[in-house]
Amino acid sequence: MKKNKIIQVPMTEDLVGDLDALSREQDRSRASLIREACVEYIVNAEEADKVRRYIEAYERFPEDAEEFADLRRAAIEAMEPEDFSDWLK
Repeated sequence: MKKNKIIQVPMTEDLVGDLDALSREQDRSRASLIREACVEYIVNAEEADKVRRYIEAYERFPEDAEEFADLRRAAIEAMEPEDFSDWLK
């Protein structure tokens, strides 16, 4: 298990008050709320970055529907047929 590192984060009194109210309401510590918020922020930022990179790549190399269909046909033709007859037993 990784050891927690203690950090200091300056916040306005209003924000601390809102955190304290929420922590009492949810019967959780202020620290757990802040940790959860940080994790959620990082996950959302990573997802937004993936979407941004996908859009940039698509704009640089847009899909050609006909070319994509040809690649799909070639992939299907390359697959060996499977025998599912034993499933019926």
